[in-house]
Amino acid sequence: MGAKSHISKTIASSWLSLVVVSACQLIMIPVALGALDKVDFALFAVITQMMMAIRLAEMGVSSACARLLIDARAKGDEKFAKVWMASVCIYCIQAIVMLTLVFAFVPFLSTIFHLEPEQQNLAQSLFLVVGGINAIGYALSVFSTAMYAGQRLSYVNMVSGLAAIIQVIVFTLAIKQGAQLWAYPISMIVISVFTHSLLITQALRYKLVGRFDLSLLQWLEVKTVFRLGMDVFVAAIFSVVMGNSLLLFSGHLLTLEQTAMLAVNLKLVNMMTNILQRIPGSASPMLMKMVSEGNETQFKMWWMFLTKMTISVALACAGMFVIWNKLVVTWWTSDEMVLGSGAVMLLALVPFRYLIHYQFVNSLTIFKEIRKVKWLLVWEIVLYAGLAYWLGKQFGLVGLLSANLLSMFGGALFYGLRWFSFYSKIRIKNLLVLLIRLIGPLVTAFIIIKYISSFVENQGLIYSLTMSLLWGGVFAVITYCIILDTNDRRQLKQFVLSARRGLKTA
Repeated sequence: MGAKSHISKTIASSWLSLVVVSACQLIMIPVALGALDKVDFALFAVITQMMMAIRLAEMGVSSACARLLIDARAKGDEKFAKVWMASVCIYCIQAIVMLTLVFAFVPFLSTIFHLEPEQQNLAQSLFLVVGGINAIGYALSVFSTAMYAGQRLSYVNMVSGLAAIIQVIVFTLAIKQGAQLWAYPISMIVISVFTHSLLITQALRYKLVGRFDLSLLQWLEVKTVFRLGMDVFVAAIFSVVMGNSLLLFSGHLLTLEQTAMLAVNLKLVNMMTNILQRIPGSASPMLMKMVSEGNETQFKMWWMFLTKMTISVALACAGMFVIWNKLVVTWWTSDEMVLGSGAVMLLALVPFRYLIHYQFVNSLTIFKEIRKVKWLLVWEIVLYAGLAYWLGKQFGLVGLLSANLLSMFGGALFYGLRWFSFYSKIRIKNLLVLLIRLIGPLVTAFIIIKYISSFVENQGLIYSLTMSLLWGGVFAVITYCIILDTNDRRQLKQFVLSARRGLKTA
């Protein structure tokens, strides 16, 4: 299968899966709100977000293992078997670390989130159970990584879609039967058994895993995986802090009622981020393979094209989020969950901020060189935390969201650009021009759209449809005339046709 066909099919299956997953997650919110009061819902959202932060902190290992397994497969079966055993070992160690972190955080839950005495025992028990399920699931996810490295991401996407449907069914039945907050861990257990059973079976069937032989376990291979994993770990921690700490800061600095409002709106933003991240994320295995095989020309072409598509579409979605937010949130939950216009605008730019960093800094992981910016990533985390605490104290939610965006300019972005230019052999001038062409016109248009929206009080269906047409036209003109060149336009046409065929065969 050619690169274009493979990438198109993978992205198509990713989007199809994500539509299903997102729809299921959206259904779960009103189901939970119907059975829980605001305080319980906020407590549930904050604790599960904290658990997600612990769970996502392992991404350094999974990314490192996938990258090294791709390299090892090109070097022969013996090398692959050694890297596989090293990966299994690392995954087990990380699962233990995750479980240790869960136990370490339990005594501090009530202090961090100012819990009432009657909430403390429930919060601690829920946190421990979900933590145990996550740790076991993580140890078994080494098989998912093998599927990813074996270019079988489309199958993983299919399984995640089916698992989401099963989860929402089990969650709804459990909460209707009075399980309350325990409905979530119950649904987690069911989908964990379902997901891992299918992935393990497929990984073994297609021989994407090595032998489970302790004699193949070598310290050198473990050290290599661990070293790269720790480098990527810093990048993963950065992504976790930037993408998953808003609720934690909100739970500490704001009221639980305000946190509940943020949790509802953030669900839409996270869904938007996941949709957009699938564009470059689905192509990552193939881009890694191009680098491993020394295909520089094809890598440059695909990376540039995917970056233009990812960032421009992120800003297009930001505009749509501002236009439709009030109507969607009111219809989906209630008008009590609608945020102020300033917070909505800043929330809309969260996926844009994440994807700028993902493309221009995290792409160093493709070359196994994310270590070049790891200390700047640590600094950016510190900068963001300081800004979030200071601005959050001064300006509330708007301050928290402003800190997320402002920290981008004082962190690893420009230094990461320099190193990515060196390893990708794309001139730094070309990367800077690309960044300016992506940000300048569309951000200006986005601010104008937001300015127009602020003067309209009744943002009903007619308003939303009219503004959507206006914004869509502006976005199309800017993208076609400024961002894309002649080759990009031809590539886009072929890409859409390939994606359409990929959806039919996914």
